[in-house]
Amino acid sequence: MTEFEIVPIDASLSETAFLLVTEVFAISSTIHKAISTDLEEYRAYLRPYFLAMLTEGVSLAAIDQDQRCMLGCIIATDIYDQLGGASPSGPFGSITALTYALAAKYLNTRNVSDSEALLIDMAAVHPHAMGRGVYKALRRAVQDKAKRLGWRYVVGELSSTATQNVVLNQLGHRVVAEIAFNTFEWGETRPFAGIFEPRSIVLAEGNL
Repeated sequence: MTEFEIVPIDASLSETAFLLVTEVFAISSTIHKAISTDLEEYRAYLRPYFLAMLTEGVSLAAIDQDQRCMLGCIIATDIYDQLGGASPSGPFGSITALTYALAAKYLNTRNVSDSEALLIDMAAVHPHAMGRGVYKALRRAVQDKAKRLGWRYVVGELSSTATQNVVLNQLGHRVVAEIAFNTFEWGETRPFAGIFEPRSIVLAEGNL
C-alpha cells in the first residue's frame, strides 16, 4: 500500500485543499446533499471563510508520497469563531445555523475560553483514497499538533455514520451536543428532515 505523509496546509496547498473539500462536501456530505448544494455556488460562498481558517495554522493535508497528490485534509478553527456572527442567511444559511446551534449547546455546558477548544470544521478524503486510514490519521495528527500548541480539547461535527463510528468508537471521543435532523428548524422549514441515516448530527469532544 502506498504511504502518505501529513503536512501543514500552506499557500502552495491551499487551493488544492479548497477544491477537494468543496467537491467532496457538495457530492457526499449528508447535510449538503439534503439541500441540493450547487458546487460552484458553494465554492463562491465558502472561499473567504476557508482561507481565514487556514491562517490559524492548524489545518493539515495527507499527501501521497509517490504521486504527490492530496488524499485528504482537515480544516480546523477555534470553536469560538462559530459564534457571534451575522444571522445565517442565503442558500447555505441552514448549514451555518446548524453549526451555530451545536456550538452554542457545547459552550453552554463546557466552560472554555478562546484557543481552548479546536473545532474540526471540515474533513475530506478523496474517493480514490477511501479505506487507507487517511481520515483517522489526519484526526490523530491534528490532535497531536493542537496539543503541542496548547489547546485543551478537540471537537468535531459528525454528520455521517462513518465519521461517527471512527471518532466515537475508534478514537473514543464523547458526544457533547446533539441535534436530531428531523427536529432542527431554520426559519419556517426543517431543511434536514429527509436525513434518516444517521438520525442526528453530533458534536464529539476529546481531551488533548
